[in-house]
Amino acid sequence: MSSGSTVTCPSAASPMLEMIFSSRILLNQGEQLDPEEGQAVDAALSLALADLKAEFMDPETGRIHYEAMHGSELFRMYEGLANGLRSFPLEDLRQRDQRLAFWINVYNAAVIHGVVRLGIRRSVREVPNFFKRVSYQVGGHLFSLHHMEHGILRGNRRPPYGLLKPFGRGDPRRAFWVQPLDPRIHFALVCGARSCPPVGFYEGDRVEFQLELASLSFINGPGVKFLKESKTLLLSRIFKWYKGDFGGMGGVMDLLLRYLDPGEVKEAISQKRERLSIRFEPYDWALNE
Repeated sequence: MSSGSTVTCPSAASPMLEMIFSSRILLNQGEQLDPEEGQAVDAALSLALADLKAEFMDPETGRIHYEAMHGSELFRMYEGLANGLRSFPLEDLRQRDQRLAFWINVYNAAVIHGVVRLGIRRSVREVPNFFKRVSYQVGGHLFSLHHMEHGILRGNRRPPYGLLKPFGRGDPRRAFWVQPLDPRIHFALVCGARSCPPVGFYEGDRVEFQLELASLSFINGPGVKFLKESKTLLLSRIFKWYKGDFGGMGGVMDLLLRYLDPGEVKEAISQKRERLSIRFEPYDWALNE
């Protein structure tokens, strides 16, 4: 919510402040680091992301050590490879699973890249309109995080509480969207917040299996809780924001029954669905560090 006050950019702003106050924050415009001979840019990028995850991400909590990542040689190498996305041939992603894995990875990487590059300390909300402004150039086209999620991965659907689709008629980026929509992407996309799923990176030939694991992990973990005494189901706000992607609340309940481990939560939904109270937990936007 806007307070009505205006913010001005200092006249002697640092490069970081200039980036924050610009309308578009393009992250991959520096010098390109070529991948090893015979290696495609997307494959090299995936390996670099795996190295960052192994070095700076806690496997138990899913938290990311952003401050340690900043200035590291591994992050410098990742940035150089990300710059190579500018000339990546998107038309080569002919298979749906290839395209799906590629864009999940690019989205997650761009979120992490933005947090590190912008020096965010507490929340991505420190940067106004973070998701609409943080961007990569990929294959000669500009994609913000907003474009990647709602335009590409959700098949050009309106964002929650939004009025417009990301891509209008005639927008060439429509050629790259993923169809049909797979709602399990919501258990794979990272937003830099504690309430979002943990970081994962995906492979085209394993993305189906990996999305199944991500769904199982989220639904049997932080995404679903049950208060037995009050017969209340506490759900992640993701299920409220994107219930249309899941087929409405009936579809959400069916999805929970599909992925929940056997136990009292699954039994309650199966036998007492109509009598359960449903509440959506507040989203914790604190940085997942």
